[in-house]
Amino acid sequence: MYQVLLADDEPIILSGIKFLIDWEKCGCQIAATARNGQQALERIRALHPDIVVCDIAMPVMTGTELLQTVAAESPGTVFIMLTNHPDFDLARQSLRFAAVDYLLKSQLTAETLEQALARACAERDRRAKLAQAQLVDSYLAESSRQILDSAILRVVQAPAGASMQETAAVLAQHHILDGWGMAYIPLNFPISPAEGDSQQLRQLFNWELEVADKLAETLFSQHSLFCPDEQYQSMFLLSWGFARADWHDKMLQFATKLSSASATIVRATPRVLATEFFSGEGQLEECRRQLFSLRDYFYLTSQGRVFFQDLTLPAFQPLGLAGLPQRLAAELRAKNAAGVSSLMERAIARVRDTPHEKSQALWLCGEIYSAAQEALGAERFPSSPRRLREIESLATRGHVVHWLEQLLNELTACLEQYASGKSALIEKARQYVIDNVDKRIMLQDAADYVCISPGYLSALFKKQYGVNFVDYINQVKMERACELIREGRYKIYEIADRLSFENAYYFSRVFKRHTGMTPTEYQKNLRGDRHVE
Repeated sequence: MYQVLLADDEPIILSGIKFLIDWEKCGCQIAATARNGQQALERIRALHPDIVVCDIAMPVMTGTELLQTVAAESPGTVFIMLTNHPDFDLARQSLRFAAVDYLLKSQLTAETLEQALARACAERDRRAKLAQAQLVDSYLAESSRQILDSAILRVVQAPAGASMQETAAVLAQHHILDGWGMAYIPLNFPISPAEGDSQQLRQLFNWELEVADKLAETLFSQHSLFCPDEQYQSMFLLSWGFARADWHDKMLQFATKLSSASATIVRATPRVLATEFFSGEGQLEECRRQLFSLRDYFYLTSQGRVFFQDLTLPAFQPLGLAGLPQRLAAELRAKNAAGVSSLMERAIARVRDTPHEKSQALWLCGEIYSAAQEALGAERFPSSPRRLREIESLATRGHVVHWLEQLLNELTACLEQYASGKSALIEKARQYVIDNVDKRIMLQDAADYVCISPGYLSALFKKQYGVNFVDYINQVKMERACELIREGRYKIYEIADRLSFENAYYFSRVFKRHTGMTPTEYQKNLRGDRHVE
């Protein structure tokens, strides 16, 4: 039974249409009526009728406007339009938005209405079949796209030596292997994966992905741009459907435009390292080999915008540090600072000077960190998920060396504090705050200055001085603020600016939290003391 909605602003006409024919005999049922176009639209949205018999000249919203709106929202709904005036333009507008019939009220009979309903029912069936076919086509296209995406992802995720036969078959089916090239695109954002919240980094990465995707659309016939993990450190570009002769120039244009757009929009620094141009299923393995070589090259050198044929990759050597984590744990348990320093410096030198695969370095960092935790215990060297994320996010050899240097400083500071209750590095961080009191000081700034992680600096500082590092920064700033107020040469907002606060209101809040009064109250108290004297 087809559901029908009747819409006309004239009650007599509406009633006449309602009782003009036997609706059930026509396979229809009146679901609702409406007196104006807006009311009809609301009921169509609520009831989803199959057919709408609608007057063209209605208040609030005309029948033509109603038809246009519903055609966009629910193209399966079929309209029969009614009018008192034979008007070719109105008929043409109705047909333009796929009304199935256009009837004059003055000539409306049971027979003409039944004939129009028969056409409307047939059209409703046709549209339903078309929608179902489109849904199936959409599902098949989406399924095919998912299979293709999985195959492309496997190119960079499958381990070395894994068979690429099924992957090549899928890519060949989509005519990708007729001619293609790939690029590895490492990224450097204003924040690292270990800093801030992952949501901010994800947002920056999505912006960068959108920028890169738009540029790729303008340069390559077809492409796929994807990220193989959740570290938001790199993208891979697969492009196909163009001539071999265009590959080099197109990739250079892409690298140049991406660098410029990223610096302006996202403040990211991307690198583009491209393979050669390939053709044929048999070259998929070679493409993978070149892609991994480019990734290793970037890890060792931090350099980008190169083609595979232009790079020289040294032969990899083992780091030769397999037993070092266990020896480090023994030295830490013995509280032997010299032994710890010697082992860590050896690890740093080997990573810095030996050509090696990235996986070796990440394994070493994870083993050393675990050994330090086991030897020192959670109280002195607490476990930190952020530190583990740091290891996963180390993108280059330089990052690994810096991480190991930070860890050496942290271990040294921990042993110093264990022996004497004080750490020279923590004292150095405290002095950094005093020397830079007029500047905007962040925990990360001080951590970088003494070369340890922000989290570990905060933990050791509180253990040594009994106060959070950020609170100590504000404490030093408030002591300086009191000095400036006593000098009497500056207004409150000028003092806030000199001490690099965002505004005078925030400065006043911090001042009151540390002194128990606002800057103005402190100033008045000083004047009162002087008056007594």
